[in-house]
Amino acid sequence: MKIKHFIQILTAVIFLLFISCQQEEVTSESTEQLNENSFAKNWQEADLSKIFTGKEMNYPISVEQLKSILNHKNVYLVRFVPGVIEGKLQVKVVSIDAKGTVLDEELVLQNEDLRINDQLQELRTIVFNKETISDPMVSKHILQFDEAADFVGSWNQKSSLDLNEVTSYDGIRIRYFSMEPNAVQHMANTEVEYINLSWGLNKDNKLTTVFVPIVDTKIAAKTKNGNNRSAYDFTDPCPNTCRPD
Repeated sequence: MKIKHFIQILTAVIFLLFISCQQEEVTSESTEQLNENSFAKNWQEADLSKIFTGKEMNYPISVEQLKSILNHKNVYLVRFVPGVIEGKLQVKVVSIDAKGTVLDEELVLQNEDLRINDQLQELRTIVFNKETISDPMVSKHILQFDEAADFVGSWNQKSSLDLNEVTSYDGIRIRYFSMEPNAVQHMANTEVEYINLSWGLNKDNKLTTVFVPIVDTKIAAKTKNGNNRSAYDFTDPCPNTCRPD
């Protein structure tokens, strides 16, 4: 009888432990999902006058991070997603498949010590020969340094702009920017430490991304062989270009 009673107690304890573990797992998953949703939601609902403080904002994405998100089969697009964590605007780099399923992601924090705008102004005369790139999915994203300087410079002088207007299409705030994996792979192959993302205003007077190769906090405009590197942009904003639908 004692043995039977002991077995009953042991079974009850095991059952309770199992239920507890299941609850913890569900709570953990729910918290993770909540954090993920909050990242983008906070950006969508943010008071932009508080998020964009007037200081230059830069996000150095390591080459290792780019290679990591590309290290999956069936990468269809790479997204650069703005989000807010503890009142600061950060960026996630996300790879998706053709169905929109997230394959991998990397969080990129601001580096408040980088000063990209002044460097771009000094590099305005460097011209990258786009004819050296045979892949049209890459060449369409090439941004000359003088264009990059104009884009970043315009954004840094945005004090008179309606922030809600320049960050939205048809009244809907931009959710993310997309780029084909070929172009991101080209970035990762440039033999630098980082590809820095800066905010810019494009020719349509809308928020856009500006990418420049970085080594030791300096824009790496030339390779060891003397060939020129380039900047990158012309990412597709969603809205108004959302893929997959």
